Amino acid sequence: MNISDWQQWLRDNRVLAGVIGGVVALFLIIWGIEASVKHRAPSAMPASHEHLQVIGFYENKVPGDGIPSSRVSFDAHGSQLTTVSPLWFSVSPNGSVQDTGYDNSLVADAHSRHVLVVPLFTNANGSSNVLWTAATRHKAAQSIAAVVKSDNLDGVNIDFELLNPASRADLSRFVETLAAALHPLHKVVAVSVFPLLGVPSAINGAYDYHALGQSANYLVLMAYDHHYSGGPPGAVAPYGWVQRNIVAALNQTPADHLVLSIGMYGYDWVNNGSPGPAATVPDVTAKAMAKQDGAPIRYIASESQNRFVYQSSSGTSHVVWFMGDRSAKARLQLARQYHLAGISLWRLGMEDPQFWNGMP
Repeated sequence: MNISDWQQWLRDNRVLAGVIGGVVALFLIIWGIEASVKHRAPSAMPASHEHLQVIGFYENKVPGDGIPSSRVSFDAHGSQLTTVSPLWFSVSPNGSVQDTGYDNSLVADAHSRHVLVVPLFTNANGSSNVLWTAATRHKAAQSIAAVVKSDNLDGVNIDFELLNPASRADLSRFVETLAAALHPLHKVVAVSVFPLLGVPSAINGAYDYHALGQSANYLVLMAYDHHYSGGPPGAVAPYGWVQRNIVAALNQTPADHLVLSIGMYGYDWVNNGSPGPAATVPDVTAKAMAKQDGAPIRYIASESQNRFVYQSSSGTSHVVWFMGDRSAKARLQLARQYHLAGISLWRLGMEDPQFWNGMP
């Protein structure tokens, strides 16, 4: 059909031509939408629990440390989790991976409950060196991918902390390289990040939420330690600070790419206003500790945190701030309010057992 014949056909078949044109236009719209989202990582893995992920961070038991076992909590509440994230691996400056406690029995148990196993991979000694060159980034990504495949894991959580802010672009490049290796295998790539507000740039400067969210399935917002062990006493995770950091994060990455991490613990400071060091107090032991010392626990509504003051055996006044069941559930509600991908708990074994009441 030549051009004049084609023009005559269009005049004689205007309705049909309009339909064909509409179909072509619809195809182009759909194609355009798909093309626009292909660059972004998939959303966080589909979850039950009212479509909210519940991730439990996990540490192997250290004999004599006085902190409750993650395994006991997992055995009791594993069915209420979508993911368990054990602290099992570290990445050396040269890009190799060290096994610091892999436990195949936990992997098998989790999979029998249909719980994903997405371990933490930390940067050895807080070093940024592994990120500095393309060669070490590539080696680290390949080393991590090899561990994921050989150990039957469901993905990784990159928990690189104390990074030099100058490594900001390199961290994003590394996560992009890692995602390219793991996403074709249908593995999860998560990145733990420090809050954007109320944290020194020396601590949070390496985390480009927008760029990381382009590659990772989700970012884990570590919304705790606003007051920390080495600083003066105060609320560990004030409610307003947590909420402001959620809003700030959502300006950089979509809600379905953000997980709110809740610290199930507090600190015990000498009550003179001076900086620590302060001892860690798990939520599960805080109430018993207060009862033993005859100290009433006050819920500080403005901070949505718990506080009590007691006297040590030497007569020194101490103050303890901790999360507790009521405060943890308030943060769970924040995750729901902002339609986040889920919550994570640092860590299993530290939480008040009452937290699980009412959870799916």
